[in-house]
Amino acid sequence: MFKTLLSVCVWTSLAWSSCQATDYFSSISGLEHLLNTEHILLQDLSAQVKASRTLLQQLELELSSIELEHASAAGDTDNYLTNPINVYRLMKRLHTDWFNFEQRAHIVNSQLHFNITQYHDLHFPSQEDVDGAALALVRLQSTYKLDVAQVAAGILNGIKYGTDMSWQDCFVLGQQLFELEDYNNTKVWLRESMERLQRLHPQKQTTAAPPPEPTILNSMEMVAKSLFQMGDFDTAYELSQRVLELDPARKRNWQPGSKVDWPAAAQSGRTETTETSTQLWVEQPKQPADYQLSEEFAHYEKVCRGEVQPTPAKQRQLRCRYSRGTQAFGLLAPHKLEEYSLEPLVLSYHDMLPASSLAQLRQMATPHMKRSTVNSVPGAGQRQKSAFRVSKNAWLPYSTHPLMQRMLRDVGAASGLDMTYCEQLQVANYGVGGHYEPHWDFFRNAQHYPPEEGNRMATAIFYLSEVEQGGATAFPFLDFAVRPQQGSVLFWYNLHRSSDMDFRTKHAGCPVLKGSKWIANIWIHEATQTFARPCDLYRDNEISLEYQTIK
Repeated sequence: MFKTLLSVCVWTSLAWSSCQATDYFSSISGLEHLLNTEHILLQDLSAQVKASRTLLQQLELELSSIELEHASAAGDTDNYLTNPINVYRLMKRLHTDWFNFEQRAHIVNSQLHFNITQYHDLHFPSQEDVDGAALALVRLQSTYKLDVAQVAAGILNGIKYGTDMSWQDCFVLGQQLFELEDYNNTKVWLRESMERLQRLHPQKQTTAAPPPEPTILNSMEMVAKSLFQMGDFDTAYELSQRVLELDPARKRNWQPGSKVDWPAAAQSGRTETTETSTQLWVEQPKQPADYQLSEEFAHYEKVCRGEVQPTPAKQRQLRCRYSRGTQAFGLLAPHKLEEYSLEPLVLSYHDMLPASSLAQLRQMATPHMKRSTVNSVPGAGQRQKSAFRVSKNAWLPYSTHPLMQRMLRDVGAASGLDMTYCEQLQVANYGVGGHYEPHWDFFRNAQHYPPEEGNRMATAIFYLSEVEQGGATAFPFLDFAVRPQQGSVLFWYNLHRSSDMDFRTKHAGCPVLKGSKWIANIWIHEATQTFARPCDLYRDNEISLEYQTIK
C-alpha cells in the first residue's frame, strides 16, 4: 500500500539513474544539471500538450505550475537551489511526477509521443537522491525545531523563500519516510498532506464545486489507510468520512460503520502484511543510532540553534584584536583575530582571502568533487558513505595553483606553526541539509597517519562562502558555534601540548538550512612542531579525558 504512488515509476527511474552519477542531494554543486533536465523536459512535453490542448487541459494546468516554478528558479538559480524545499520538490518531480506525466500522456492521447528514454544525455536523480533530500528536510526539522506546516508553506525560520508544497508533495514525502522507517515524521507529513487536501475541497462551500477527480479521492483514501496503519485512528477516521462525503459509492471500501468499532473491524479484515506493518509501528519502531538519542547530541542541536552560549566568565577573557603573526609583513598588514576559546584555543582570522580567490578555488575544485566518506569501522582503512556526513569534497595538492600555496603560507604565518607536514587541501561543499555530525579531527588510531608526520595537531578551515541560515561549525563541549564568514579562517588545536588528544575539541558542521556552504580544510600534523609549540613541563591532558565518554 505504502509504495503505490512511488513504485509506479521507481523501476523506470532506477533503470535510468543506475548509469548516471548520483549523490546530487549531498552538495549544491551539480544541482544545476537537474534544473536543466527539467527545463528540457518541460519544453518538450509542453509543446506536445499544446498540440492536444482540448483533450489535455488538466495536464496542462499541472505543467503550468511547474513552469512558474522553473521561471522563478531561472531568475535566481543559486537562491532557488539553496532552498531545501525547492531541492526536494525538484528531485521529487524528476523522480516521480515526470514519469507519471509520461504514462498519462500515452493513456490520454495517442498523439502525444513524450518518451523520457530518448533523453540519453540528461541527468536524473536516483532513489538515493530523493531519499537523501527527504532526510535532509527531516534533519532540518529536528535540528532547528521547524514547524511542518511552515516548512510545507516554504517558510524556514520565519522567512518565506519559495512556493508552497502541494498536498501531493507532502504525501509522497510521508510515504518515503515510511519506507525509510521514520514513522514519527511519516505521521506528521501525511497529516499535513491531508490538511492541504481538505483545504482544496472544504466540507462547506458557498458555491457548487465540481467533485474531485478519482485520483484525488484514491490518494485521500490511501492517506486514511496509511494513518490507520500507523495507529492514528482519529485522523484516519476523519479523513475516511471526508472521502465518503465526496463519493458515497466508496463506502464498500470501508467495513466499519462507527468510529468506536472501526479499529476492531478493520483489524479483523487486515491482511498479514498489514498486521506486520502495524506491529512495527506500535511495538517495534526502528530506533535511530544510540548517539542521536544521547544527551550530548541533543546539546549539539541546541548549540546549532543558538540556544546555548558560553558563560560570561568564559567570555570575559576573550578579545578581538590585531595579530602580527610570525612574519615581517604582519607589521604592515596584521591579521584580524577573534577569540572564541582560550583553553582549548579556538579563534578566527578574518579577511584572509578575497572574494575573487574564493570563486577561483571553488571553480578548481568542482570537477573533482566526490561524495564525502567516513571510516566504516574504527581502526579499519575502509571508508564508506554515511548519513553521518553529507557533503562532497575534493583533495587538491598545494602545487596545483599558487593560490593554495599562499593559503598554506598564510596559515603558517598567522599561527606560527611549521607547515612541512600538512594533508592536501580538502575543498568541501555542503548542500541543503548537508552536515557533519560531532567528531574529532585527530586520529584515535595511530595506523591512520604516518609515524614520521604525527597526528593532526591543528585544523584551519577557510570559509569560501556565506551561508544564509545554518551551516555553523559547532563545538558542543565549549557551548558555541561559529557562523561561516566568507574569507575567514577558523583555527584550533586538536592536541594538548603533550601531544595527547584533546577531547574537548569535538565539533560538527550544523545542517545547512538555506544556502551553500563551501569550505577548505588544512590539517597540520605535529611533526616538526617542537619549537613552534613546545611541550610544557607537565602533561596537561587530564582536563579533557572526561569528554571522550558519550553521555
